[in-house]
Amino acid sequence: MPLIILLLILSLPIVELAILIDVGAEIGALSTVGLCLLTAAVGLSIVRHQGMKVFQDMQAATRTGDTIGASLVHGFFLAIAGVFLFIPGFMTDFVGALLLVPPIRLALGKLGMAQFVVQRGRTRPHETIIIEGEYWEETRTQHPDQPHRRDIDHTDDPKN
Repeated sequence: MPLIILLLILSLPIVELAILIDVGAEIGALSTVGLCLLTAAVGLSIVRHQGMKVFQDMQAATRTGDTIGASLVHGFFLAIAGVFLFIPGFMTDFVGALLLVPPIRLALGKLGMAQFVVQRGRTRPHETIIIEGEYWEETRTQHPDQPHRRDIDHTDDPKN
């Protein structure tokens, strides 16, 4: 899996450049740069607007005692959308624009949560470690040179 992620990260700039060159050949270099800047600006302003709405929804849910799970999913994917929209290129702008659609964000959140539950179920559950031992309480008497040792009675111990 890490190899696949590495290949995706390395291939992203190559694919973006190829798309930018193709679009630049059709509409011109200056128009391509302007279009990239325009999509980034519009997309980031939409992210900002939706992010403020999600933040207000989280505050309202906190005040009323409702759950904020859906708002957290929206906020997480809006942050990712902002990153994709900030990266210059049409493919990343397309992915960022997809993440601006709330039903897509929720579907991805449910898919990610289901994957997390499946992965969590595969791992061995944590085992409880029990260390048995004996202890006693020491108290000082009148003479500090002679500590008094008193054993603790374990009457509530099920083994006795």
